[in-house]
Amino acid sequence: MTPQLVQNIQHRREVMRALLFIICLGGISFFTINVFREVYFLAFLELAYSIYAIALLRIISKTDNFQRWVIAFLIPLYTLILYALYLPETSKSMFVWILAFPIVSYLLLGKTAGFLVSILFLITALIIYHVKFLTIGESVNIAESLNVIFSSALMISFAHVYEKNRESNEVRLLELAGTDSLTGVPNRLKLYESYRQWQRKNQDKQSTMSVALIDLDHFKKINDQYGHSAGDEALRHVAGFIQKQMPQGALLARIGGEEFTLQLTSEIDQSCSFLDKLRRELKETPLMHEGKVITITFSAGIATYGEDGTSLDALLACADKRLYIAKRQGRNQVCCDRNHAESTLNKELC
Repeated sequence: MTPQLVQNIQHRREVMRALLFIICLGGISFFTINVFREVYFLAFLELAYSIYAIALLRIISKTDNFQRWVIAFLIPLYTLILYALYLPETSKSMFVWILAFPIVSYLLLGKTAGFLVSILFLITALIIYHVKFLTIGESVNIAESLNVIFSSALMISFAHVYEKNRESNEVRLLELAGTDSLTGVPNRLKLYESYRQWQRKNQDKQSTMSVALIDLDHFKKINDQYGHSAGDEALRHVAGFIQKQMPQGALLARIGGEEFTLQLTSEIDQSCSFLDKLRRELKETPLMHEGKVITITFSAGIATYGEDGTSLDALLACADKRLYIAKRQGRNQVCCDRNHAESTLNKELC
């Protein structure tokens, strides 16, 4: 099974596990301290949250609803910290916890959600801190106030810049992983991911899709006669030509050698007409390589979603059989007739 091209959240799972472990230890420690201080309600909340963290340690590694569990854990946790900060018995040292809000939020929730959660709770924490610790009569300790504000701003700025760059780099790596380096079109990995996305969106709808398997005719002769640089140029030429002609919603992918796959969101008859038109126009658009004219043709087989299968592997296998017929019948043609393909295969097997 080809791995799915999705943003990797494994690093977030690891951050979450580290956070849960620290909350377990911290909660139990503060529970013990607050019991001796006779702050029983806060002690009970800290113990309860430690138990909650222990339970999540078993869930967070496997759950598909990772983001929801993170929100369900962080929001009450931040609220508990703000409540502890508000209590009369709490010292200034409790404030160090709110400086972790931006870092934890960005690492676990990403750039957008992390920013919103950080701003909401950080501003609330700063208000509580100013009201509780910095107000002396009617005056405010300006130096302490600025220290608190700027240190908070620094933490959220660094967290935002880090997460923004990390997400950009990850997106770029995913694009590279799903792109054929020679032609610049999607590769097999991206093809499977695109198909899964289409299937998820259209599984309850009467949507259509055709999958064409395209193989360049006599490609070895191009390499042998003109050199491998010409063969590479021929692949780029074909990929660029098809991309310019593709209808909206189509996807072209190179799956190896001189083979391409074209996903079309249209009925089999429309797809067959389009491929046949594409075949004729490609023949009339030769490649110019080092002053030489290289005519390129292709053979193709087409399968349709539902009638020929529902998995991409099944559709590719069906399209491959029809591609085989097209090549056996002389190449430079498109085969999309199921009955004709099956009868031809049966004759050859007899």
